[in-house]
Amino acid sequence: MDTESHSSERNSTSLEEDRISCLPDEILCHILSFLPTKNAVATCVLSSKWRLVWALLPNLCFDDRLCLMYENTRALTEDASTRFEDFVNRVILCDSGKINKFSLRCSRLINFSRLKSWVSCAVMCNVVEIELNLDNYKHIKEAIELPESIYTSRALEVVKLNLKFFIKTPPPGNFFPNVKTLQVALNNLDNNFPEWLFSNCPVLEYLSIKGYLYVGDLVTLNISSLTLKRLTLELVDCAGSDTELEVVIRAPNLEYLYINDYLPISYMVDELHSLTKAVIDIDCEYIGEFQSIDAVAQGVVQLLRGVNNTKFLSWAKGILYALVFARQIEDFFPTFPFLTRFALVVDDSGWHLLPLIFSRMPNLESFVFEVDEDTDFDCWWAEEPLSLPDCLLPHVKRIEMRGFAGRKNELKLIKFLLKNCEVLNTMIIKFQKKRVQKMVLMEKLCKKLSVFRRVSKTCQIIVL
Repeated sequence: MDTESHSSERNSTSLEEDRISCLPDEILCHILSFLPTKNAVATCVLSSKWRLVWALLPNLCFDDRLCLMYENTRALTEDASTRFEDFVNRVILCDSGKINKFSLRCSRLINFSRLKSWVSCAVMCNVVEIELNLDNYKHIKEAIELPESIYTSRALEVVKLNLKFFIKTPPPGNFFPNVKTLQVALNNLDNNFPEWLFSNCPVLEYLSIKGYLYVGDLVTLNISSLTLKRLTLELVDCAGSDTELEVVIRAPNLEYLYINDYLPISYMVDELHSLTKAVIDIDCEYIGEFQSIDAVAQGVVQLLRGVNNTKFLSWAKGILYALVFARQIEDFFPTFPFLTRFALVVDDSGWHLLPLIFSRMPNLESFVFEVDEDTDFDCWWAEEPLSLPDCLLPHVKRIEMRGFAGRKNELKLIKFLLKNCEVLNTMIIKFQKKRVQKMVLMEKLCKKLSVFRRVSKTCQIIVL
């Protein structure tokens, strides 16, 4: 009697303690959504209540890096990869509910026919987002085939493809009828680039392309869309490639443009009537080594002319460096009639172009001026003293200077700005983080600022 009473009491306590299993499936599913898919599926052994809860998960995310963690190894063995594929196969074939997201990150896929099957199953479950991140397949010579259903699905809205191989071209027609976001990263960007991926998307709004360049051929990238609103291009040089890349962009409804290009040669950018923000990140490390300086300067001028309708412009130090060699081009710096915000990073080149640049921004209201902290100015400051003619900036209200080091030409620039900004309200000066004796330099700067003429009566200077 005592034993039965004790057993009954223990079961009762166990039921009371297992309160989580009494929660509705929707809440249990929400809890599991914070776990990796592998761990979420493992909860099926807890009890009959949990046996099929994982199958209600809206997101199925598979990552073979977890296998590396579990096996405490740096590289997947063939057996481990096979077990990973078997697990993915069991889960996705057992899941019969609606899938919101299907994500696969795999560094060593053994059976490529399974990839097609998995994507097909996800599409049959009305998947909204598909992400494929497949690495280390340089030995794959033939294009990989994805199911045709992925191109015709009306439920699919987001597609992210990070692939180290080419995709087999599907039959002609419109693709991705309801896809609004498309991100593509390819191991080797050449003339076999699958422009069909985005050229026939009827409602595409965000396109991201990341391409690695190895070959030394002429590559043309043509981006034309009436619906595109956001575009990011990241072009990565590999092993000192001398590839010449021609980029054509026609997107009349584009609002945001981000370009990271190691060597801009040819940009045809037009009809960007709706552009509000442009971020141009140019690396000039290879200028003059693989391509002539004049060719790069021409490419930068073409690019700036194409984005001159923007309201916000940001560029890296490579732009100013290239413009130094563009002065022989007639009207090399365009007017930005609608620009109100401007941010630029500079090193030791092109400061003498600043008055011209400011004069071509008649409605500028605020700008951020950042000096690259890793730049050694010593030789340049001594050889090329800064000369800044007056150039009235009638609308500038806010200026922020970053990476200030207290050198003579920086002080000349501050003096120029205070003298020419009629309605300036705030100027923020931030010293370099690595600058020694910062407090002493700040005191010296404040004394010099006190005697500088300020055309604006309401200007407040903040030194940090």
